[in-house]
Amino acid sequence: MSFIIIIPTYNGCNTIERLLKSIKEQSVVPAKICIIDSSSTDNTVEICRKYGCDITIINKNSFNHGLTRQMGIDKNKNYDYAVFMTQDILLYDNNTLETLLSSFNHEDVSIAYGRQLTDETSSFIEKVSRQFNYPPHSIIKSKDDIEKYGISTAFCSDSFAVYKIKDLLSIGGFPETDFAEDMLAAAKIILMGKKIYYNADAEIIHSHPYSIKSEYTRGKAIGKMHKENKWLIDTFGRAESKGKELLHSLPFHKKILYMLQALPKFLGYKREI
Repeated sequence: MSFIIIIPTYNGCNTIERLLKSIKEQSVVPAKICIIDSSSTDNTVEICRKYGCDITIINKNSFNHGLTRQMGIDKNKNYDYAVFMTQDILLYDNNTLETLLSSFNHEDVSIAYGRQLTDETSSFIEKVSRQFNYPPHSIIKSKDDIEKYGISTAFCSDSFAVYKIKDLLSIGGFPETDFAEDMLAAAKIILMGKKIYYNADAEIIHSHPYSIKSEYTRGKAIGKMHKENKWLIDTFGRAESKGKELLHSLPFHKKILYMLQALPKFLGYKREI
């Protein structure tokens, strides 16, 4: 089994070294670590060079969530698997990568993603959302589960996910998109008859608190993606149903707090959709 790691970076000097260090300590070793850097103005690139990474530097304005990641795939088609990470995660232990890659022991799995845990810096809304989206039990999702899971059938996160490269290429790779390239690719993989494995035993630490403005912008990005990919909603269902399910799982006083913190994201989404 040959695999590579692909990490898009931009001004990640505060987190990238701890991630690269945790990768070097893993029980399995990637063939290479590919960094696609959007012209960082700090010492991100220098840190990555220190760890022997394969570095590609692109113009900051040319970054695209789908196409930039596809660039990493196109340069490495001869490998079996590609693990995607973001610069701000931390692998939970030395077996995290091996555990994620073991997902392919299950028949017809084309994509696997791990469990994201928060830390003490996380906001209430981030903790609730992560606990809802990343439960403690693993799930294998296929076309047969669309009625059960709705749009969550295609849920995946490139903060920590691995793709079978030949299957990703068979659907045309990642699309050009400013948001949710992982979900769009996962949805096509599902419709192709393959499976997605949520591997709850492959854990990472990932806290990414958003400001009110950032939440609003994120909501707009989700709305735009849904509007531009009507087939996703028509096939898997609307995202609002999952939001209602999350709210239903909370006690009343936490429902109020969650709704207040989620309001900017909701307003941004509604503006675009």
